[in-house]
Amino acid sequence: MNSVEKISVPIEIRALKTANIYHISGDYNYIVDTGMSENGYSQIKNAIDLSKIDMCIITHLHIDHIGGALYLEKYNKIPIYISKNDYDTIKYITDNRQEYFTDYKNLMISNGVPEELFHDITGGNPVMKFIDYYSSLNLNIIRDMHMRDTEIIDVPGHSPGSVCIYFNDTHAMITGDHILKNISPNISVYRNNTDYLGMYMESLNKVRSYDVSIAYPGHRDNFTNFSDRIDQILEHHRIRIENMTLPLNQWRNAFEIASSIEWSKGRKLKDMNSMEKNFAIMETIAHLIHMKNLGIIEEKYAGNICMYRALDKV
Repeated sequence: MNSVEKISVPIEIRALKTANIYHISGDYNYIVDTGMSENGYSQIKNAIDLSKIDMCIITHLHIDHIGGALYLEKYNKIPIYISKNDYDTIKYITDNRQEYFTDYKNLMISNGVPEELFHDITGGNPVMKFIDYYSSLNLNIIRDMHMRDTEIIDVPGHSPGSVCIYFNDTHAMITGDHILKNISPNISVYRNNTDYLGMYMESLNKVRSYDVSIAYPGHRDNFTNFSDRIDQILEHHRIRIENMTLPLNQWRNAFEIASSIEWSKGRKLKDMNSMEKNFAIMETIAHLIHMKNLGIIEEKYAGNICMYRALDKV
């Protein structure tokens, strides 16, 4: 039978404060996720006998989950596994740094972000900030892992290659950041005009069919209201779409929309730090791409700026 031990480690993201790492004992002895830095690795090392660990599986590419992986591989020779889509995303970014930066800048500027603010926000882009770290990683691709009573589920959306891990014997699921107890996971854009929010919502419905008695998330507390939590997140995005549609009675760009709406705890974009501004603007763009695909809004370019407007209801 698979057993799950949770270890919470501090991370340098003020909205989250901690990340969860899991030690799984079953057919294999392995770790899921690693925290944000070498500090996460140190806490893993203090809590677990790493000489008995077969491997580490990363739920998704974000730095607060993969940030200790380098040290597990470097100091303990523990192989690190990640999904093919996230592996390919990391490889593309690290092999094409200038192209990635140019695409990121064009996406931000074309969506109305002022040039001077873009330079501030760049410092809050976790991929840009930690790109040397990502380049140093020695990663393996999750392929057909045959572990008894265990299923690795592809759930793209929060990242291009997010995964959940389901244990058939205990009806438990490690959800990573796909589903969190009290937080709606951030949805960003990795390739322009790709509907990551649509992917995410499809992935939520994909895991709804699983019999989950307890969920182990990437941050904060475990939860048991699995299906209800999926419904709550879907409703959050329905309301977010509704709130974004209201100011689109005239042509506006994504930066104007991100600046006009209220974010978590009633905050405005201007009150956020650079990382939070990056997340908010990218999430706004992700929603607008999804809304365009749904036929709720239309887009046009005014010079180099992409503008959006709500379509009249028939």
